[in-house]
Amino acid sequence: MRKTQLIAVLILAFLLVGYGIYVKLSEEFNFNFTFNTGPQFYSSENPPDQIYFAGETVPLEDKKVSRRFAKELKSQTYWHPARAVMLDRAHFWLPHITAILKQYKVPEDLKYLAVVESGLQNVDSPKNAGGFWQIIPQTARNYGLVINDEVDERYHPLLATQAACRYLQSAHLLFSSWTNAAASYNSGINGMTQAMLRQRKSSFYQLKLNQQTTDYIFRILAVKQLVEHPKEYGYKVSRYSTLNSRIRMIKVNKSIPNLTAFAQQYGITYQTLRSYNPWIKKNTLTIKKKSYILLIPRKNTPKPPLRASKPIVPETTGTASSKPQESNANEY
Repeated sequence: MRKTQLIAVLILAFLLVGYGIYVKLSEEFNFNFTFNTGPQFYSSENPPDQIYFAGETVPLEDKKVSRRFAKELKSQTYWHPARAVMLDRAHFWLPHITAILKQYKVPEDLKYLAVVESGLQNVDSPKNAGGFWQIIPQTARNYGLVINDEVDERYHPLLATQAACRYLQSAHLLFSSWTNAAASYNSGINGMTQAMLRQRKSSFYQLKLNQQTTDYIFRILAVKQLVEHPKEYGYKVSRYSTLNSRIRMIKVNKSIPNLTAFAQQYGITYQTLRSYNPWIKKNTLTIKKKSYILLIPRKNTPKPPLRASKPIVPETTGTASSKPQESNANEY
């Protein structure tokens, strides 16, 4: 019995000495082992101390505001493959959208409305809203978009951005705040106006609005944080979008009587042309005093450029040419 106890004590002593030697060596030689077989997840428990939207301060010192932002930030930055796809699309489309916002003197941050509205995809809603900016037909016509038997410009990302800019400009003139203008994009101008008059408050952050509109603004703020700081939340973002290698933009400023023949000039089918340009509804395209940007797939997939080319801004007027002209300076 004593012999067994002695052996047990010796084994325990040996283990303790061995562990002590391991700890000593680890400290001396800085042995660090990290087991990692998947993507890195970054904590969003602690949001930034201060953020701005369209040049306006977000009052994070207000605990209610800070809590709502932190909750939405955690939701929007949690790692998911769909968000990686969204970031790739944002890398391609946001420079073009930003160029149009600047043309209309609308703050760059308003581009995140399109990200929240549609994920920068031509989608439809049950309320008959469509396109990147989720515009309903009547609003589209009110702000200069054409909807007829040939085209529905709500689904043209660049032209729809122009319409959104016109709306946001008018909302800003009324509310004197870009945050309020953004909120009205969800609630409607009447809804925002009535809430401000009824509650006698002029700041979005002091208004009690419907849950959808409240969530809408905080989602925009969270998406802005993610798009501008993706690495902080575990997303690896390339210096170029994968769309750069798959899509070309061409500019046409003369009517096209046969889009099937036009598509064949670029080695694609009419069906493919329509899939890349869902705003086209027929086999003809009538152009008067304007130009259109068309998307077509690249035949080959060359190595993408390290930097995006100069963004294209649609023209509102243009002179007719004998054939469709490719915009070389703006090609992707």
